[in-house]
This record gives sequence, structure tokens and C-alpha cells, in this order.
Amino acid sequence: MITKIYNSPYYIISVVILALISLFEQLPGILDWSVYGVFIFDLVVGTGIWINSEDKKSINNYFKHFTLDIIACIPVANFGILKIFRLIRVSRLVKLKRLEETSAKINVENFFSIGTIKQLAIYLLIYFIANVYIFDEIEHKSIIDGIYWLVETMTSVGYGDITPTHASTKILGIFLMIIGVATIGYINGVITTTVVRSLNKNK
Repeated sequence: MITKIYNSPYYIISVVILALISLFEQLPGILDWSVYGVFIFDLVVGTGIWINSEDKKSINNYFKHFTLDIIACIPVANFGILKIFRLIRVSRLVKLKRLEETSAKINVENFFSIGTIKQLAIYLLIYFIANVYIFDEIEHKSIIDGIYWLVETMTSVGYGDITPTHASTKILGIFLMIIGVATIGYINGVITTTVVRSLNKNK
């Protein structure tokens, strides 16, 4: 019963929403500690399920599954230079990974399959949200400005009305441009593959 709840989409989505709220909003003390409580509870439940389900148990195997969950449970200060450790909260977004069903490793044969598309979409979403958060924190912009800059950079539009002024966010922009071009190329590849397969079936 607990395992079903833990792996249910509703529970996972609830955890992700809580992660997003705690990531972008400065919560009052008691609410902030409540968020930590929820993620500690999630880690404890996940650890219990792992202990009961894993055949080959080892410390390395445990940390392979739960390292980011453990980091997400570490309380961070929200003042002074220690504020940068709020970036650790980005690791909470790996909860999205549990929405993905177990699939084969990505290779040439399944590179344009539905499973691969879903898997890459999850990773990209996590990466994009992390970029928006980092840009907002460093450049002191709003969430909307961060999203606008992300889309503007990825699509290579480059209006120039919102630009990075720090070296770290400029580096983020470079990677976003590269990923944007690669993503558009991948989408074109998916469309081409779908059309070719459809034509081959009709022959």
C-alpha cells in the first residue's frame, strides 16, 4: 500500500509542486521547516521501500538512488553568502524522474522512441527550471523574466531586453543556446522519423 502511494503520479506531482513552491518562494520559518519535514519523510519512506525491495543491497547502491534526496533534506540558511546553498533545492526536482517507467538505455535504435522522448523531456524540464532559478537568484529578476530569458536564449531570438550581466549566467546562456539548437534538431529528427515510418507502413 505504502509503495503504491509512494510511486503514484499524484504523490510525485504533489512533491514536485511543493519543491517548486519552496524553490521560488521565500516561505515563513515554520512552513519552510514543514517542507523539509515532508522531504525527510519522503526519504525515510523511500529508504524503507528500497530496503525491502532491493536484492543486492550496498552503501554504493543506496547512494546511487538517494544522494540527491539526502542533499534536498539538508536545511540551508537564507541569509548572507550562505543563501547560495538554496540551489541545493534544485535536486528535489529529480522526483520527476520517478514518473518515468523503467526503460532500456538510450541508444541509436531507440533514440527517437516515445520512451526516450519522455525521458529526455523530464531531464530538460529539470534543467530549464534550474536555469530559471539560478538566473533569478543571480540577476535579481522575476520568475517571468527568467522564463522569458530562457525561451529567448534557447530559440536564439536574442531581443537583448533582458541580458545576463554576470559571468556565471553568461555561461548558462551559452549552454542554453547549444541545447536549444540540439533540441530543435532532435524535434526535426523525430518528425522526420515519424513521417518515414508512416510512409513505410503504407507501402
